[in-house]
Amino acid sequence: LTSRVVTGRLSSGVALVRPPGHHACENRMAGFCFLNSVAIAARQAIRRHGLARVLIVDWDVHHGDGTQAIFEDDPSVLYMSLHRFGHNFFPGTGAAAQVGIRLGAGHTVNVPWRREGMGDAEYLAAFDALLMPIARAFD
Repeated sequence: LTSRVVTGRLSSGVALVRPPGHHACENRMAGFCFLNSVAIAARQAIRRHGLARVLIVDWDVHHGDGTQAIFEDDPSVLYMSLHRFGHNFFPGTGAAAQVGIRLGAGHTVNVPWRREGMGDAEYLAAFDALLMPIARAFD
């Protein structure tokens, strides 16, 4: 799917995968995730097809700790995550202060919801006020 979209054989694509894979790291499984599908696709787009940058937007009740760990030092990937956070909520990562490290500093954006029940209005506000402006500036 990634190759077909990147080469223009498809104009877009959606992969419906379960489990999502976003807890799996480069060297270990976690959170019922064996393979990190989006990380594999992003690496393929960069290494095989020469893309200069990839944007990953992950919204799930749980933070994609594996995806963040894989790309936290990589300035070619902008990782954005919207998730529940706090009070022993799995996996316990994804604080707003986690913004990437070394070369990847500023390329991780976490929107940690601290309570249940976030709906359309909150998600639209997060996208409009925070995520879309950052995504547009990612160059």
